[in-house]
Amino acid sequence: MRARPAWPWAATCSRARIPRPWPGPSPRWCTTVPVSRTPSQSSEDDPVSAAGSEGRLGGSTTEVVLGLDTGTTSAKAHAVDRSGRILATANSDPIATRSTPEGGSEQDPDEIWQAVAAASRSAAGALGAGVRVAALAVAAQSGSVIPVEPNGRATRAVTWMDTRSQAVVESWSPDVAERIRAVSGWAPAPGAGLPTIAWLQAGSPGQGGEGSPVPVDRWASVDDYLMFCLTGQWDTNPSNAAGMQLMDIGTCSWSPELCRLAGIDQGALSPIRESGTVAGALTGEAAAALGLEAGTPVVVGGHDQACAALGLGVADPGDLFLSAGTAWVLTLVTDHADVAALPPGLNLSPHVVVGRWSASTNLGGLGALIAQSPPERAAAVFETCARKVGEALEAAGEMAAGGAAMVVVGGGTRFGELIEMIADATDRPVVTRPDASWPAVGAARLAAAALGWTAPEAEG
Repeated sequence: MRARPAWPWAATCSRARIPRPWPGPSPRWCTTVPVSRTPSQSSEDDPVSAAGSEGRLGGSTTEVVLGLDTGTTSAKAHAVDRSGRILATANSDPIATRSTPEGGSEQDPDEIWQAVAAASRSAAGALGAGVRVAALAVAAQSGSVIPVEPNGRATRAVTWMDTRSQAVVESWSPDVAERIRAVSGWAPAPGAGLPTIAWLQAGSPGQGGEGSPVPVDRWASVDDYLMFCLTGQWDTNPSNAAGMQLMDIGTCSWSPELCRLAGIDQGALSPIRESGTVAGALTGEAAAALGLEAGTPVVVGGHDQACAALGLGVADPGDLFLSAGTAWVLTLVTDHADVAALPPGLNLSPHVVVGRWSASTNLGGLGALIAQSPPERAAAVFETCARKVGEALEAAGEMAAGGAAMVVVGGGTRFGELIEMIADATDRPVVTRPDASWPAVGAARLAAAALGWTAPEAEG
């Protein structure tokens, strides 16, 4: 069974420090996406001008917020106005990932930054005259580690897909592993910051983890690296800090105990600031790169999955959503950070909404399985995917009780038969959302909250 899609902001955020849902549950939401171009495409024509004219009064400037989504494969940008309409959207060229036979997966931090800048320039260029970006925020991938050398150089990002820290994880006793999960909310696994940093500390990155370590002045994630590029200061947020597996989930502060286990000083980590607050202003150099005005407020963003949840309106206890892309991730919202009560297989992170946490599990590369399977095997593959979702919800126990509708986004939503199977396997309504970069939408919403924008009146 499939439920009729609800408007994205139907969920309430009463305990959040975010004005009650912005944008409002209005039929106008997400109905106007007049431009979608990569940086290589021309912006001479301005198809957004007609759509944006509704928000202008007597030729006055229309304000928008810019949400930037920095995923593993590319960067995306959404410019959103006060009513919640996406006025412009843009994608960067793909970000190259260098893989090695021993399980390495690395990206160039500067290429990540250039992708963000390109997406922003393209979206900003599509807005045309009379539209101004009033603030921006970033949704970023989590778990990837960027070592910053004493000279300020950041030459590599060891991504969350890197498995070279497997031996480090296996070296920890069950008691140590249990303690790591109890403090951080995450079970030890390759791809999280803690084991990656411990592995890098053990040897030279250029020699596969053997030899003398390269001196490191700061251990950053993609999130705080981009914040530095934007504002000139290092800042991160609780949902991204959780992916470093060095944060105390109960206090949302760096854990001295876990930092000692990684072999680093907590002073080498960026300050953790609350999502939806202003971190600083766009520097002149960054503004030129992004095609924006210097001094534009830069708002603390969040982990891409947490921002996607906010963008989808998944913010109340019992809400859940499935990201059915190449990798499938199931996220459930709770209002307590009780790791001891967390079922096995779930990791706990702060939501970008204050007073909420996200329990999530990675169901693996089911999207890749679908893409690589011949058409005649589609039904069997769909059944396998649906069964895995059902099993994950069953394992979640009381956290998934109540039968709330599950929001599904990503490439999997293109297959109606698959969505029907998921609804049957989970015995709950399934709501699909239109194609959009939902992390960018959530980041835009955080930027709007920092400006004090409130929801427009819902239309009848």
